[in-house]
Amino acid sequence: MEFNKINFKVIEDCFKQAESRELLYNIFIASSQNMTDSEVKVLKPDSLPGLLRQLPSQLEITNEKAVMLILSLHALMKEYIAVGMQDEESLASRFPSTFNKKIMSFMFKTMRSCAEDCKQYYQDQFTNLPRMVDFDWRLDVKISSKSAERLKQPILYVKMDLEDAAAASGEQNKEVLF
Repeated sequence: MEFNKINFKVIEDCFKQAESRELLYNIFIASSQNMTDSEVKVLKPDSLPGLLRQLPSQLEITNEKAVMLILSLHALMKEYIAVGMQDEESLASRFPSTFNKKIMSFMFKTMRSCAEDCKQYYQDQFTNLPRMVDFDWRLDVKISSKSAERLKQPILYVKMDLEDAAAASGEQNKEVLF
């Protein structure tokens, strides 16, 4: 099974079998949003949202096809965020010419509506760094001193307030000197 590959045939087949647009929308959101790549690569039934666990029975497909659908929708959303937000035509050109136009139109509408939230989630979850709350800096340069006639060594002081696990205990300030 290939990760980050969009299987357009599986998407089209599965979306044609769905009962309603609302179900399609919910499947797309659950598959493409709120899961990082590492979570998608180890799809475990207990970690999946209930809607995705019920995909095989709702769409009358095999478990393998359901996993391929989830992976394809996830990869499609990432591709849309990377390329399609600025140039939807280039992403649309990757779809097979025989792809159902109504389904493609629906998918682009859905991607447009949830792209910003999804992008923010991916950015927050892919970086395991603490968030910066505040930032301050100062550059000091000593021109001369009693011990030396000319000094040209700048000193950069950087103060960052980071939000992390220690934030709960009140510790937030971390100063860095370069």
